[in-house]
Amino acid sequence: MFRINHNEAISLENLVCRVYSCDRSGISGMADADYFEGHPIQAAVLVVAYIHAHRMEVNDYQYDEFLSKYEMIFKYPDENDTKIEVRNYIHELTEIVDDIMK
Repeated sequence: MFRINHNEAISLENLVCRVYSCDRSGISGMADADYFEGHPIQAAVLVVAYIHAHRMEVNDYQYDEFLSKYEMIFKYPDENDTKIEVRNYIHELTEIVDDIMK
């Protein structure tokens, strides 16, 4: 199973907590770096779910490519430079969060 490092997972936790205005372990325990270490794509799923629920999407498929890309990267880490891709993922997710939290 692919795992990101804890500092990267903390970055994801902070993003999700920012979107949901919750503390660590909010959203039924899912806003948690320990969880994101082994399930990094779930941070994006939570963010996109929030965006969708609040009708903040430009269109229904706005984040499809982003989610699909990183789901495949995390599913097949041996086929990618995961250190770079994890940084790219966190950067792109941060941009998404920054955009919706304006």
